[in-house]
Amino acid sequence: MIMNGREGMTVTISFHGKKRKLMFLAAVVLAAVVVFFVCTAHASGGIPGAENEDRIRFLHQCGWQVEEEPLSVREVTIPKTFSKVYQQYNALNQQAGFDLTKSAGKVCQQYVYHVTNYAGNPDVRATLLVCQKRIIGGDLSTAALDGFMKPLRKTGS
Repeated sequence: MIMNGREGMTVTISFHGKKRKLMFLAAVVLAAVVVFFVCTAHASGGIPGAENEDRIRFLHQCGWQVEEEPLSVREVTIPKTFSKVYQQYNALNQQAGFDLTKSAGKVCQQYVYHVTNYAGNPDVRATLLVCQKRIIGGDLSTAALDGFMKPLRKTGS
């Protein structure tokens, strides 16, 4: 801002330094808010799974098209102590951004859906674990002897 003072003097006041500081402060506050919400969502399981529509929406976000109704629904208990097999299953879930150790000892619902868009294999299943109305884990698999089990999604971590 330029102001004309007495006797023809020109005074220049610069806000560039203050604007940068304010923008930086605003960015820091925004980042803190985002981190807070991400951490809160992650701590609570973050992904709604109580309703069938919630589970299908999540699978769609992972890139999977599924039949509208699950093939099976059953109650499962996440073990309090993980065997070597369950440790490997949890490692697979961690690749998708989940950690089953947070639900150790809890009773959950297991939903199995038929995946309709897995290239080259019509018998792929998406399994979701739902505990306290939140999706806490799952996998993509086939039941074939030479089949596979993969993470539902890749998180980049």
